[in-house]
Amino acid sequence: MQLEITKKINFNKFFTISIIPTVLCFALAKSFSEIIAITVVYIATVIYLFMFAEAIYQLTGMYKEGERNAPKGKVAILFVGKLVILISALIFGVQIMGSRIIIPVINYIIQIFVLGVSSNKNNKGSKE
Repeated sequence: MQLEITKKINFNKFFTISIIPTVLCFALAKSFSEIIAITVVYIATVIYLFMFAEAIYQLTGMYKEGERNAPKGKVAILFVGKLVILISALIFGVQIMGSRIIIPVINYIIQIFVLGVSSNKNNKGSKE
């Protein structure tokens, strides 16, 4: 079973671009514990974005392939799982960073745009 995201996202491009704002966030950290918090939120953000993208690809794929139903269980697990992961990481970050949690949250917002830039737009109409 191959995930749709592996065909739609250029991972090398994503990680190359996404590391830049994350390093800038590390530069704003005041202690090693804040670096750990930023790292945990970054990892959770990446997992969240990939789960979200996969869920969207699953939902939109049924229209492309003429199917009537999306895999509801898989999509539900992806949507619930991504929220649990991100909320848990943010709660962890707040415990360490307090009001400075805005630093990894801004990084999260930037990562959304990085994911969009990293998508493979050249394979929209291709079939295997």
